[in-house]
Order: sequence, then structure tokens, then C-alpha cells
Amino acid sequence: MCRKTEDEVSRKGIHRRLVATLVIVSGSLGLAPSANAEARVTVCASGCSFTSIQSAINMASAGGVITVGPGRYVENLVVNKALTINGSGNSTVLYPATVGPVCSSGSGSLCPGSSNMILIQASNVTIENIRLEGDNPNLISGVVVGGADIEARNGIIEDFNAGALNNTTVTHVSVSDIYLRAIYMSSGGSGFNVSDNRIDNVQGSPSSIAIFSFGGSGVFSQNEVSHANDAISANWSTGTSFLNNEISKSGSGIHTDNSGSNGSSTDVIRGNEVTDCMTDGYGIFVFAQYRAVTVDQNSVKGCYVGIGVFGSQLSGGITTMTNNQVSGDHAVTTDSSGTYGAFVVTDLLGFGVANVSAVLTGNHITRFTTGLFVSQATGVQATVIAHQNSFVRNATGVNGKAGTTVTADANWWGCPQGPSSSKQCDSAVGTATYTPWLTQAIGKDD
Repeated sequence: MCRKTEDEVSRKGIHRRLVATLVIVSGSLGLAPSANAEARVTVCASGCSFTSIQSAINMASAGGVITVGPGRYVENLVVNKALTINGSGNSTVLYPATVGPVCSSGSGSLCPGSSNMILIQASNVTIENIRLEGDNPNLISGVVVGGADIEARNGIIEDFNAGALNNTTVTHVSVSDIYLRAIYMSSGGSGFNVSDNRIDNVQGSPSSIAIFSFGGSGVFSQNEVSHANDAISANWSTGTSFLNNEISKSGSGIHTDNSGSNGSSTDVIRGNEVTDCMTDGYGIFVFAQYRAVTVDQNSVKGCYVGIGVFGSQLSGGITTMTNNQVSGDHAVTTDSSGTYGAFVVTDLLGFGVANVSAVLTGNHITRFTTGLFVSQATGVQATVIAHQNSFVRNATGVNGKAGTTVTADANWWGCPQGPSSSKQCDSAVGTATYTPWLTQAIGKDD
């Protein structure tokens, strides 16, 4: 067992700061109200019955909708019933009311002293069309990250102390200048939908993650993340789909750790774009999976490691990497060994070692120091099957280190003569077998 905690190691970057103002107007429509609940609640700067969103939440009926108009509002919200909070887009801006980017004691996401902008404590909550700005210009924390003085530890976060919360939806939300988590599905619930959100500057700690889930299942789709230590990830997933997200200038693009440990659905990482990683940054990787994970039709450019696999907990934990476009152009690294297009190793990054298996098909890997690198530690086995891939303009096409099994036939090596035949061809070294090879390029040939 090599379970990680919710706090994962990532990296730092830069920031762009946004400023806006808001007046809140909200109402709720829902189920039959209780004795103290109202069917419709309005919140605004003046002339309304309530002057805070939290008051509206408290008085709204479960299942209701609170509509938030343009303007500025300063508050830390607790959503303790099924509600939809619907803003007016970027003109609706929420600032933290309290200072708490770091813990007053202890650690973790919901540690004592943490400032949580929206804390979810119920299932069937939807947050949409609102902007969260974690740097309140009227407060001073002294914690400056990416040019922002950050007050908020978390943006939108489930309260895992409330049990498994299901069907949380966060969509068309912008979150910037958060210390630890911008959007965090932390309760282990099912059916979350985090889509079409914009996240920037989440890099206060080596454990900072822009969009994260722990122990649950759902969908991360069409989000844009920049300047995050760790952009989008899941730990102990019971079935997560990472679809069509765009990530730039981050330490890690997308990864899934320990997925499928309960015999649950497999994770899929498909159609994502990761560009311009930070120094020594990783594009997309799979860590210690228990079930097969699919990495398909992604584009990764400018990362130290393009796509990677670190160990497998069970023999069925085979990672399938298909039809990915991976380029080492502009990758920055401090590793004297250079950069890696596909990286398949038994190393569990401080949690021991484990067998690893991967199948690569239809990938285009170009402009790395090593196109495909495979290695293993004593007592464990690394096995890779690579067919119908293109290895073009890498210093070394494929390198299978001692003891590994690397079957790399039916690939294109940049020229009809096959690997290592000329300067125009990528090479295959170590344990890699490569005959027969393709004599014509597959798709584009850089």
C-alpha cells in the first residue's frame, strides 16, 4: 500500500490579478418551505430584507435557487442544504471575509484557521456563474504568492466531515489567488461535475492543487488552469473522467493516483491540452493505479516528462496510452539526463516500488532527449508494448533499461531504414526490440 495524503507535491509559477465589484441580488425557488424558510429570498446592497448571501442560504428552502446579480460581496459561505447559487458571471465577485491562507494549527485542507470561501456541507449543491477572488484588497495576510496577497486557503471545498456528498456541480466559475485548493471534491462522494471553470494562481504550497478530488467519482471537463503547482488531479478515484481541459504554466498538468482500489470504474484522461510546464514539470501521468487507466488523444508540449506511468498496484493496472501528441519543444529541466516523452518506471516516488505495465499505440513523440524511457528496480518488473507510434527527432527514440521488457516493433523511427540507421532516424537501445519497423510515416512527421 502506498497511499498518498490529500496534500501532493507540486510547484510554483506566476500570476495575473483581476479586480471587479458586485451588488448581490438573489432569490430562491424550491420545495415546500419549512416553518422558517422562504420560497424566495432577495439579497442586495440596500433596500432588501437580507444583506448577505449567507442569510439567503439560511432562509432558502432545500432544492431552491439563489440568483446573484452583478457587484461585490465579501463573505465566507457555508452551504448546508441542497441549493443552486447562480451568479451573473465575472461581474459577480466574491471575496473572502477572513484571513486564513495557512493553518493556525495542524495541517490539511480544512485545518484550524483556514479561510474557506465556499464550504459545501450537503449533497446536490450547484455553484455556477460566479468569480471567486482570494485576494481581498481590504485585508492583508502577508502571504504573497504570484504577486497576490492571499487571504483564502480554499475556494470551493466540500466538507469531508459531513460524510460523502454526492452530485456537487461547479460550472462557469472563475477562481484566482487561492493558497491550497481552488475547487476540491474532498468528501469521496459520487457524481461530481466540475466543468467550464477558469482557475489561476494556486501555488502557495508544494501541496497546492487547482482542481482536485479525493476518493470520489465524477467528471472534470473543459476547465482552464494556469499557474498552479498541480493543475488537475484525483487520488483514490472510484471513476473519474478528465476531458478536454486546457492547462498552462503549471508544475503538473493532469494525474490520477491510486485509482480503482475498490474495484470501481477506471479513470479516463482524454482530449486534454497541457502546455509550457514549469521547470521539471510533468504533463500527464498515472501513479500506482489498481485498475487499467486510459490516456487518450491528449496534447502535451513543453514539459520535462510528457506522459508517464509510475508503478501499478495490481497486475490488471495496465495504463493504455493512445493517440497522444507529445512534444518536448521548450521544455525546461534541471535534470542532466534531459527530457522524456513517455516515462514508464517502477518507482513510486518515495512510496517504494511496484510492477508497471503500459501499452502505447498511435502516439507521436518528438523532440525529447529520450522518446520512451523504461526502467525498473530490483525485484519488480517493467513491461511495455509499443506499436504504431512515431518516434521522431528525439536524441534517443526508445531506451529500455536493464531487466525491462520493451516490445517496440511496428513503429516509425523518422526514416524508412529503421532505428539507429542514420542521423535522420531515432535510435532504439537497451532491451528494446524493434523489428519489423514501419517504412512510412504515420500522420505528420516533424
